[in-house]
Amino acid sequence: MERTAMRNAIGIIEKKEQKRERERQRRRLQVYRRKAVMLAVFFLLCINAGSLMTNAFADEGKQAELMPRWTSVRIQGGDSLWSIADRYAKKSPMTTEEYVEELKRMNGLSSDTIHAGNYLAVVYYE
Repeated sequence: MERTAMRNAIGIIEKKEQKRERERQRRRLQVYRRKAVMLAVFFLLCINAGSLMTNAFADEGKQAELMPRWTSVRIQGGDSLWSIADRYAKKSPMTTEEYVEELKRMNGLSSDTIHAGNYLAVVYYE
């Protein structure tokens, strides 16, 4: 009788141990699934952030790609190369000083002197 009681007790202990092991495995699987979901969400967020940054840089590049246009302007009394440069160089990638030098080069001028009534070729950016 004692052997039977011992066997029953051992059986009960083994069943409890098996149940505990199944519970541990279930918890490990839950943790694994949570980690997998978190990793997938993190990966998707990284991809999304990367595409947002790519789009932002692409838009920035479009804004920076201003196209040069040329026109001819009639010089008015009181105009100077510097005042014309201030008027037309607003979106230009050049400084005002560089723009004045470009005006001189484009129009074949050797000095800053211009005369009212004459025409001057100018570049502007759109």
